[in-house]
Amino acid sequence: MKLLKTFLLTMLVFVSCKSADLPEAKTLGEQNSSYSYIPIDPFPVSTVMGNSCLPCKPGEEIPYKSLLNSFPDQTVRLSIAKINGDGSLTYGSVVKATAKNDTYEVTLDYVNVDVTQIPFFFREKKVIYNSADESKKKEDKVVYEIKPSIRYDVFDNNMDKDFSSEYENQKNQIRATLPEKEEWEEKVVPVYIGVGLRVVARVTVLEANVNLSGLGVIGSEAKAGRLKGSLSVQTLGITGRSVSSALPLPSEINETTIQNAILSIGTIKAQLYTNTEADENDQKNNGIVISPRVVGIYKPFKGGAEVINPIISELAREPVRWHRPCKNNSKYPSSCN
Repeated sequence: MKLLKTFLLTMLVFVSCKSADLPEAKTLGEQNSSYSYIPIDPFPVSTVMGNSCLPCKPGEEIPYKSLLNSFPDQTVRLSIAKINGDGSLTYGSVVKATAKNDTYEVTLDYVNVDVTQIPFFFREKKVIYNSADESKKKEDKVVYEIKPSIRYDVFDNNMDKDFSSEYENQKNQIRATLPEKEEWEEKVVPVYIGVGLRVVARVTVLEANVNLSGLGVIGSEAKAGRLKGSLSVQTLGITGRSVSSALPLPSEINETTIQNAILSIGTIKAQLYTNTEADENDQKNNGIVISPRVVGIYKPFKGGAEVINPIISELAREPVRWHRPCKNNSKYPSSCN
């Protein structure tokens, strides 16, 4: 109970305090160029054995770690995106809504994650737009394109075999099919795999200069009548009877519904960590079932929806392979003497 109270207090402080005003992007292009964490709807994961699962002796089987112990990182992330007229999202350094009637999506993630990588071919391309009005100058615009490369994990887990030359050959074959192939370079996209909880506020501002720096602040702005919107609470790879009963049913966005959303996250988190050493069967007996999911990506290059959407499409086309670690203790050594 003490741990739960501490967590809830931390979360409420995190979402309620006003952050310092950051320099706002002057143009949409500058907003699109941000390198940022992007939460996405959960995708399934294909689980394979990690390096620590390799046996020391023929026929030896080393069991997996419990799922919660397989995710080495925990984080709370707040991301803010502007919803454009075409429905796409622009992630950037937004802390205030500058124009009336603009719509934003504010996402708070609590996640336990591991990170894998997916490679892509990427290029910047300058497009020249000719205006019908001869008095106007030609306008140049830089666009960004992305194409799937060969995935690193397409090969089996035979650690004794060198696949590097085979990988390079297949990658070059793909590059040869791209237009202006010399313009493309390979980039690696970090993909976050894990379980967690998410609160999403989608709001439309009714006045200019509305503060969007946190969920607590958004609740205050809603109470003042400066914005309207909806609120959702989502689990990421976590389900079960006790989870369903803890989820709130918000009908609108206000201070109360936001507080209830944060409380529900704290309740589910406390149940999840009742026994950190529990395996999947124990968690089922406690009414909670967890399974790894893709919960987000990190965009390490420029571009907006035109590069994010192909990444999400690729993740949906084929499940990401997650190399799950095995136990590492005196009974199950991770390396052979």
